[in-house]
Amino acid sequence: MKKIIHFSLANTRSGITQYVLNHWKYIDKSSFQFDVVTFGGKLDFQEELEVQGCKVFYVKNRAEDDLEQFRDEILRILSGGYDMIHLHTSYWKSFELEKLAKQAGIPRIIVHAHNTAVFDDKGREEKERQHYRLREQLFPDIATDFWACSYTAARWLYADRIPSERIRIVNNAVDVSRFQFNQEKRRKIRQSLGWEDKLIVGHVGRFSYQKNHKFLIEAFGEAVKVREDIRLILIGRGPLEDSVYSLVDQSGLAGKVCFAGTSDHVNDWLQAMDVFALPSLFEGLPIVAVEAQAAGLRCLLGDTVTRETAVTDRISFLPLESCVWRDALLAELGKEENREQYARQVAQAGYDIQRYIQTLEGMYGKDR
Repeated sequence: MKKIIHFSLANTRSGITQYVLNHWKYIDKSSFQFDVVTFGGKLDFQEELEVQGCKVFYVKNRAEDDLEQFRDEILRILSGGYDMIHLHTSYWKSFELEKLAKQAGIPRIIVHAHNTAVFDDKGREEKERQHYRLREQLFPDIATDFWACSYTAARWLYADRIPSERIRIVNNAVDVSRFQFNQEKRRKIRQSLGWEDKLIVGHVGRFSYQKNHKFLIEAFGEAVKVREDIRLILIGRGPLEDSVYSLVDQSGLAGKVCFAGTSDHVNDWLQAMDVFALPSLFEGLPIVAVEAQAAGLRCLLGDTVTRETAVTDRISFLPLESCVWRDALLAELGKEENREQYARQVAQAGYDIQRYIQTLEGMYGKDR
């Protein structure tokens, strides 16, 4: 059995965390063992992981606070006889984990690019400078494997420091069958909201700078001025949630916006929507946009997002101008279409995890 330890998960069930959870659910557990590390507080889904045999490690010390304590703690975790360490990386903070993995004698060190910019809300400019500085110091023997969710993410993390033939694009696959359009789920969610006869725009994402909620609220507000029957569902939590609440109130949109919080059933919420909106300032390759396409939704994405996200013809990439988004929302809402067919298209594009997991198993299982 191959033992793999993943760095790191957050208590969000989105992004990197959802990627790891998706693959742990479907991977052959007789051949692969996942353990996970988190630098945050308690994971709400810890028990769910442990019941399936996945260990959860909490790191108390931060490298920037006490480097020696951090190193000791990480080396204790890495002493568990792992065959691989899978480092899910959005931007370069240091090469400390890669060096510690080598010191611990872990045979394979996988660096996996998941984003295209610094996503942190605080100190972003300094962190960007640090990222570029460290990227110039990147060398090919820092790891054994270099993966990325898209070519755009690969360029951001590796630039020309890693030969292109050593970089592997790994699809952000989803359980397509869970997201296939379901009329009954659509009816129930819309009925629970009292929005059976409304046109619903939906968004899934952490309330953070990256996801650009302020812009979405502004564009939505402009659309409501033209059509009063438009509503908005926001799924997620995050540091900017209170400010978005305030903006909604100040804009007179309180009764037209549903703050749904986090959800283990995003697949059901997507059924209720008519248009999916993701005006992110940047993304690696957003898993939620793949899910929305599987649900047959029309998807409006910022033109800052990689075109690799378009695995069906349901996506439009728009400049981040509120009048453009207002017009696009008004144009897309209310169209009657057959949504059932798109789950199959997403699967055929290579994004069905029940099929793609075999590719990942091959990547993990290959001898070096």
